[in-house]
Amino acid sequence: MIIDIHVHIPYRGLEDVEVGWREKFERMLIAAQKAGIERQVILGLSSNNEFIRELVDKHRDKLIGFVRGCCTDPNAPVIVERFVKEYGFRGVKIHAEPNWPLSGLLSAHAIFLKAAELNVPVVIHSWHDEEGLTHEARTLIIQEGFSFPVRIIAELGRRYPDTKFVFAHMGGMWAKALNAARPYPNIYFDTSGFDPERGIIESAVEMIGADRILFGSDAPGRSYISQLAKVKYADIGESDKRKILGENALKLLKEVS
Repeated sequence: MIIDIHVHIPYRGLEDVEVGWREKFERMLIAAQKAGIERQVILGLSSNNEFIRELVDKHRDKLIGFVRGCCTDPNAPVIVERFVKEYGFRGVKIHAEPNWPLSGLLSAHAIFLKAAELNVPVVIHSWHDEEGLTHEARTLIIQEGFSFPVRIIAELGRRYPDTKFVFAHMGGMWAKALNAARPYPNIYFDTSGFDPERGIIESAVEMIGADRILFGSDAPGRSYISQLAKVKYADIGESDKRKILGENALKLLKEVS
């Protein structure tokens, strides 16, 4: 079984879905089926979790919902619990928010504790840190919320050993991110949304083991086929490929307290 742990509603901004997004998502389901993907975890970029709920209710055999955790909302833990317990969602997604960069992740303490209590994972958007950037580029990235210092990966692993974290896009600065995560078995990475650079999957397996890597496509931003190829044609064992493509996700999403 292939499980894609990272897909989105067709969107044109972090808070806006595209016109005709329902029809476009139906086409995504067909494309995923053709690629051999049986289940998909759909993550909210928009703060409107009801869109995700609508799709999951319609396609329960194909979709698994993750509720958007809004870190600036004091009611976020209550919202997370409702979507998990009442609507069958299986995890939380955290992304940058207006006036709230990902470097402030430690302020999401209550959400992380609630996820641990419910025994659901937290997927966190992550991308390149500021190393090597010009001052102008660094300022822009911080303003847009896409900067992610990899030191926070280790800090979250240390502070919240009972919370399972999945850092998207292999942590962005993947070599640094993997190295920071080595001592923390509660930290996982997905393979989504970066170019299929040679050696990334092999290095990840070598550094932290195949058990902590999950396949993700970042569709519709990336194609299913190109993202699958990174794993299917990686120079790793077939058992490791099976773990990454589905077995690890099955274990991670299996139980909800």
